[in-house]
Amino acid sequence: MTQNRLSDLIAKKKSAELSPSELIELNVLLKEEEAARRALAKADAIWNQPVENAAASPVYVQDRWNALQAKIAAGAAVDALPVARKSILKILLPYAAAACLATIVAAGIVMWKLSRPHGMAKQNIISTKNGSRSKVQLPDGTVVWLNGGSQLAYSDSFGQELREVKLIGEAFFDVSKDAEHPFIIHANEINIKVLGTAFNVRAYPDDKRTEASLIHGLIEVSFNNRPSDRMLLKPNEKISVMNGEIQKFDMSDKAIVETTHKPTRNAEEPLISFSKIGNVSPSDSTIPETAWIKNKLIFRNKSFEELAKDMERWYNVSFECSDSALLQKHFTGSFYHESISEALEILRLSYPFHYKIDKNKNIVVIQ
Repeated sequence: MTQNRLSDLIAKKKSAELSPSELIELNVLLKEEEAARRALAKADAIWNQPVENAAASPVYVQDRWNALQAKIAAGAAVDALPVARKSILKILLPYAAAACLATIVAAGIVMWKLSRPHGMAKQNIISTKNGSRSKVQLPDGTVVWLNGGSQLAYSDSFGQELREVKLIGEAFFDVSKDAEHPFIIHANEINIKVLGTAFNVRAYPDDKRTEASLIHGLIEVSFNNRPSDRMLLKPNEKISVMNGEIQKFDMSDKAIVETTHKPTRNAEEPLISFSKIGNVSPSDSTIPETAWIKNKLIFRNKSFEELAKDMERWYNVSFECSDSALLQKHFTGSFYHESISEALEILRLSYPFHYKIDKNKNIVVIQ
């Protein structure tokens, strides 16, 4: 990963123009590299400063950029940068090429802000924190439920030609019918096109798969960088796509099969799979894929590695687990009103493990 690439990713993130695949790429860097996390912190400070588009001479811009570099190095607050677009594009790039990582990112942020077209539509972002869920209504009347740790973005041009949104996380959509303005959702590896229907999309960047579950209506699923490959989902059908590997699949490949594979990743697991969604039991009308809307966390044959991620979002905690055998253990069950302690005790009935909860830091440590 080059420094310029990191600069580009962070700049796009701050301007709400990061694609799902790029978000995954950036999250991996932030998780693995301390330098990337420091660079993002610097970028946050810079992005929050106003940038005017007033006229300025190259000498003035150079002086301001030198001052900015000094403040970044000193960890001080960044002042406003009243610079012209043409001047900054000509002067910042040479300085960035020879600068440290944080300064390169700073240059990328400033250039990105100044190079955006004046007429670019404003991005509206709706987000939920871990441990919470929310219900919102879009300008066209479409109702969206957002699960914990999720984000939905749409521009002010929403509905003018297309009804287009970007989803990070999990959401249930009840889309208002409008044949003249198709509703399109961009979520990780897939794009979903509908006219009017109800369905659930799960697209957390750090999950292995992106999933779409159709309750009623009809949706068309296409794939990033493969616009000619499209699939139709019918009611009570679910599609699951392996994140980060969609470019490998072939429509004629037998990897696309009806499957009930376990989520544990292995060589036999298809990159794209289909399955039926259904009730938990004949006596219970709850559908596992949409149970979260009713404040139920239902899991079927899920490894603890994946279940722990769900519980982090559900209870707003973090897990630290050094028990490798537990991570591969699969669980089936549901949580409704249980606290995190009660939920862990229920899991221990199936597989014994020791844990402690740091309530001050919201961390569950399993050894």
